[in-house]
Parts: sequence; structure tokens; C-alpha cells
Amino acid sequence: LKFFQLMPIQDQKQTKKRIIPYLTYALATHTTTMLRSRGNRVQKASESSDQQADSSGSGYAGYPAASPMMGVSRGNDDDERRFTWTGYNDGGTKAFPASGGGAARGRRASGAGIREGKVPAPKNGTRGILMSFALILVLFLGGTTFHYSRGIARATQELQALERRNQRARRDAARDPDALDDDVVGSNEMPSDRLGGDAAEQIESLQRTQKSLASETSSLTAKINSINTNIKGMETQLEAMEKDINSYQLESVTLKEKTQRNVDKANEYKTLFQRSFTESGGKKIIPGKGTEEAETLEQLEDLVERREEILWEKIDDLVERIEQDSVRDAIMTFGNPPYYVKMTIEFPMADPEKDPSEWQRTQGTLVFELAPLEKMPHAVNFFLQQIHHKLWDGCAFVINAMHILQAGPHRHIKAGNYEANAVDLMDKFLKAELDKIAFQEYHEDYPHAKYTLGLAGRPGGPDFYINKIDNSVNHGPGGQDHHDLHEEADPCFGKLIRGKRVIEELSQVPVDHAKGGLFLETVTIVNAVIAYDEQFEEEAD
Repeated sequence: LKFFQLMPIQDQKQTKKRIIPYLTYALATHTTTMLRSRGNRVQKASESSDQQADSSGSGYAGYPAASPMMGVSRGNDDDERRFTWTGYNDGGTKAFPASGGGAARGRRASGAGIREGKVPAPKNGTRGILMSFALILVLFLGGTTFHYSRGIARATQELQALERRNQRARRDAARDPDALDDDVVGSNEMPSDRLGGDAAEQIESLQRTQKSLASETSSLTAKINSINTNIKGMETQLEAMEKDINSYQLESVTLKEKTQRNVDKANEYKTLFQRSFTESGGKKIIPGKGTEEAETLEQLEDLVERREEILWEKIDDLVERIEQDSVRDAIMTFGNPPYYVKMTIEFPMADPEKDPSEWQRTQGTLVFELAPLEKMPHAVNFFLQQIHHKLWDGCAFVINAMHILQAGPHRHIKAGNYEANAVDLMDKFLKAELDKIAFQEYHEDYPHAKYTLGLAGRPGGPDFYINKIDNSVNHGPGGQDHHDLHEEADPCFGKLIRGKRVIEELSQVPVDHAKGGLFLETVTIVNAVIAYDEQFEEEAD
């Protein structure tokens, strides 16, 4: 049993198959013994063979009466007993001499220790069959013995190799408990149940670690594939940014040239003014009281500055009044701040395996938290009124430049072409008188940081944009020097707190960089609503 347990699994299966002949041999031996013992019933001295058969109602030694009868008849003496066999067909009786003289010779002839008075086994066909069967068993047992002798030798060699490997593993484990021989750990020919206790436990532990590492490897492979996809997208964005930078550099050169022309023109106007002032003697350059007192250009400049200060004071009063009215209007209409706006947009989901025109369209949600009412009351109320009157439903995001994502009352016609200020969309803003704000409201405590909202244009509106980078400088005071009042800033009135992933997905939609980043596919604003009685936490970048 110990040898059987140490055998390889495959040999154990073969052994189970080969042990059947042993069982066959045992069954045949037992059957032969039983058959021979059936003819060995002792004949009583008071009955003949025929009486013995008739008394039992069957043939001799239990054979059926209808079968050929085998009886015993005596010769002249005990040494010449004869056996008679009654055939089926001719009804005659054939006599066979005994195998030896007397009981002793009968025992020698039978080879099985038949006692005197017992009938020996027949010598003809039955004995030939038994001898043939015995010869087959001897040959089979010889071959089986030869096979298992080789098997035992092979198993002995494997056990010796196993012992040497086990000892080596224990020595390695003693030197370094965290390391095992790769031959022992990685061998497919040695199951852990055939090793020693320590080595088997270590192998099982390593197998569990292997499965865990395989699972982690699959997970890391998926992450690497995702990172590679993101890298490809970032490479595309970098290429787009390089094109934008080149475009901005060209624009910068153009602006510098334009600025220089404006400076030259201003100097020209100044020279013309000085000439006119000198020729008129300083009179009636600016109509009104006090202008006639200005005898020099310096005195006239002082007069203009005083008038400008008065005008700015009036503007400040108007701005303050508008802001107060905006606070009151916002609270009465929309309740107390803070205010949140949910905007649902529809856009094509990027699929690298398909053409952009075949990309499946999907929807995403942007959530804006508007600026504190005390900092930007007019711009906040302006945007809330636009949302309240559903003016943004059906409009579109049209520009996805490096620094902003801009929306407006525009309609996509075909790749890279839009109907700017579409009549039906723009009319809604004009009829509601919500197309432009009253003044360029701005607060230094709410600059154009990343993901904040700004109003485009002078005066701002109706287009708004999402800052994709920190635009505090170029969209803050003095950053828009191409406008007449370059010291003004774009109003910054809110920030994106949910949907930053949607912004990243929109970066995969192709644009026309030659046209300032116009989307080549439609990005539509499905609807925009004020999120009453909802609170949102800003998600991480």
C-alpha cells in the first residue's frame, strides 16, 4: 500500500487496471477447486454407484441424471478399479483404467491428495483445459512479475531522486526561507502531495501566490492597455496643442503689428490735435464751460481728466444699482444661493476602429455651481434667467480650443461648418433681452481658474465658455487688449463641479485647428435646468 501511494498518479491508474488479472487468477483457482471437490463425495460401503446416483435423484456427485453418467466398478482387486462413462448417444459404457494401483497411487496420480474412496478428476478434456489454463496463468504471472520488477526499479530511482530533491529544497529553505529551488517549485512531474511536509506547504503557498500574481498580471495588463489608449489620446492632444501654439504665435505677431499701427495712428491723432489746438487758440475744442479757460494743451488735458472722473463715478453708480437689482431679482425668482445648473449634452463617443462620422452618439451631464451672489450678482442672475427661459436648449458647443470649450446659439451644418447665431436660436435670446450683459462684471476673488465659466465678447454674451486651463491672466483685466477697453475682463460667474470626464471625452472629438478648433462633429446641448433643492460635491480633477 505504501508503494502504491508513492507511485505517480498515472501509474496508479495503470496498476488498478493491471490488478484485474490477479483477481481473475484467484477466481479461476477457487472455481477449479470447487469443481474438483464436487466429485469427491465419499461412497458409502452399503451402496453401489448406481444406488448412490439414484438416491440423490441426480447423476454421480451431483451431476444431473439426464447427463452422461460416470460410475465406479471394481475389477478383480483394489488395484484394478475401473471408471466407467456412460455416453449420450450409443448408451454404451466405456471403461478407463485407474491412474495408479490402489489408493496411494490414486493420490499420486491426482496431485491433489485425493483420499481413498474418492473419485479422481477425469483425465481427458477437462484435464487438458485445466492444464492449458494453468500454463496461461504461469505465463501471465511471469510477464506480470517481470513488468512490476521493472516498475519497482523505476519507482525506486524516482524515490531516490525525490529524496535528493527534497533534501536540496530543505537546505535552500534553511539558507533562505523566502526562496525555493525553481526545479522543485516549477516541476510538473512532482505533485505537492508526494513531497515532504515543509516542501509541500511551500509549493502550495507558491502555487497560490502564482495564481494571485496571474490575476494581478491580468489586471495590470488591462490597466496598461487603458494607459496606452490614454497616451495615444494625449499624443493627439499634444499634436493639436502644437498646432494651436503655432497658430497663437502667428496671431501674436499679427497683434504686435496691429498694436504698432494703432500706436502710430494715436501719435498721428495727437499731432493733429496739437495742430488744431494751436490754430484755434485753444478755444472750442471741447464745448462747454471752462474750455475757453484752457490756454495750453496741458490745461485741456486736466479738464478732460476731471470730466472723465465724473463720468466714471456715474458709471460706478449705475453698476452698483444694477448689481443690487440683480441680487433682489435672483433671490425673489430662484431662492437663496447657492445655485446649481445641470446641462445635458449629446456628443459622439470616440471609437478608434471607426470613422468619426460613424461614432455612436451618447449623452453626458455637466453640473455648474454659480459664483457667490455677493461677488458676481449681475452675471449670475443673467445666466440663471437664460436657463430659466430654456434659451440654451438646442444650442451647441462649437469651439474646443487648447484653452477653452465654447458654446453659443449656433447650429452645425457639416464637418467644420456652422451657422453662427442661427436665426431661430438667436431670436429667443433677443426677445428675452438676455443676449448681452449690461457691463463687464468682474471680481478679483473669482478669477478665470481651470474649469471656471466665462462670458465671451464685449459686452459679454450670449456665448459662454469653460476654461480648460488657468486663464486668469489672458481673460482677466488687461488680458483682452484687442478690445477698445482692454482693461476690462471677461465675467467669470461659475465653475464646473461635475462632468470633468465628459470634457476629457470631448477632447477626442476631431476639430479643425485652422478654424480655431471648430468641432467637426455636432456637440448639442439637449437641455439645461436649475437644480433646485440639490447639493453637489465637487469631483476631483
